Amino acid sequence: WVLGFDNREKLALYRKQAQELADKISDLDKRIKVLTDQEGARAKRAMHCQTLVNLQWQEVDVAPLLTSIDNLERRIREALEDNKALKDVAEQIGQQKKAVEQADQALRQSQLERDKVNDRIKEHEDNLKQLVDDPILIPLTPRQQQGLDARFDALAEPVKLENLDKLIRFVESAIRDDIDVLNKEVVKCERFIEKQFDEFVHEWPAEAEGLDASLAAAQDFFAKLTRLETDGLPAHEKRFFELLESQSHQNLAALSTYLSDARKEILERMDLVNESLAQAPFNQSTNQTTYLQIDPSDRQLPDVREFKQEIQQALSHAWSEDRELAESRFLALRRLVERLSSQEPENKRWRQAVLDVRLHMEFIGRETDESGVEVEVYRSGSGKSGGQRQKLATTCLAAALRYQLGGNEHGVPMYAPVVLDEAFDKADNEFTALAMNIFKNFGFQMIVATPLKSVMTLEPFIGGACFIDISDRRVSGVLMIEYDSEQQRLKLPAHAHQEASLEVS
Repeated sequence: WVLGFDNREKLALYRKQAQELADKISDLDKRIKVLTDQEGARAKRAMHCQTLVNLQWQEVDVAPLLTSIDNLERRIREALEDNKALKDVAEQIGQQKKAVEQADQALRQSQLERDKVNDRIKEHEDNLKQLVDDPILIPLTPRQQQGLDARFDALAEPVKLENLDKLIRFVESAIRDDIDVLNKEVVKCERFIEKQFDEFVHEWPAEAEGLDASLAAAQDFFAKLTRLETDGLPAHEKRFFELLESQSHQNLAALSTYLSDARKEILERMDLVNESLAQAPFNQSTNQTTYLQIDPSDRQLPDVREFKQEIQQALSHAWSEDRELAESRFLALRRLVERLSSQEPENKRWRQAVLDVRLHMEFIGRETDESGVEVEVYRSGSGKSGGQRQKLATTCLAAALRYQLGGNEHGVPMYAPVVLDEAFDKADNEFTALAMNIFKNFGFQMIVATPLKSVMTLEPFIGGACFIDISDRRVSGVLMIEYDSEQQRLKLPAHAHQEASLEVS
């Protein structure tokens, strides 16, 4: 070969030689196949020849065998005909053969049907496997599978392949109906939740600032709920209701008891005052002696009546476990406490009016004679003369002092001294004696500054005296005067009593 840069001639030569070799190989393969076929035919002929070599004449000549068979069958028939027992056995054998043939036929039929059923089962299993493995289908959760099985188990018809489509449609229809009901319930629940959100927004606007009363803001509402639960609001709420149930009831009951006891105390103390007034005549004449009694009664003020109603409202349902009733009680209690603690002038006047039980009462003077017949009623001093008003005022003053300073039951007042300046300067002796007698019956110790003209009238009611003199309005002098306890009069010279009598006259 001459070296160069082109091997196309060499490649063409190799391709030509390869084609020639391939043709030779093909011819040789054909010749090998022909030889192989010839060898097979010779082997088959050799086998047939060997069979013929091994064959006996008896195997080819079947006529004697058929004759022998006929002879045996004839002999069997003759034996059966001559022997009844064998004949019966033969009939039984024939019947059993027929039964066996029928059983074999039934067995083959059953096996055939079994094979068909197995084929159908295999076909259904293959179809089921294809359906299960279908990527389009969404696998059911255990709960869904359980619910679906329960629906099919509740059907009146058993589930078969023939009625499967019908039952599936029935179950699908029932599921759709249930879905419609649930969707309506979901809509109802959504509206209820949004209503609760709206109530929260309106009731607590500060907490709900920026929140919309819709399901879109549910996460924000739930976050607030979580925060409230984390802060222990239910525990605080429980403690709040416990305190509301116990403390508020106790405090309001104590307030109600205070008002009731204060009124009762006024009535009891007025009974003591009236007992003392019953011992001192109010008016005396030759034909009649009268006594003054003070009759207390409720004024029925609207503010007081409304205040007591609010207390009863706050106390109502105190032991009820209903939270709504408890909240309404709390609101009523809060309004009441806020008004009681307010420092506004109007509320302060209202607080004074409802808590001072003395202002709830009015006192009426009733003048009665010794037989209890009512002679006069005094609601005020209007329409009375100056002397009558002074007498009524003095009597009421003594009664008021006895009420304020009264001791236990019929005891003396806790503070007995009563100082009267310029006492009875314009009153007559009768009124002076009446007033002093009232003060004496009430148990008071009278300290009286009076002009000389009233000394004789006051002597029975005092235990001592002193004479005070002022010179030039700058120098005062005091002269003690002895008192005669037996005569209940001052130990004055006779001319002093005469001068006093002249001044009185």
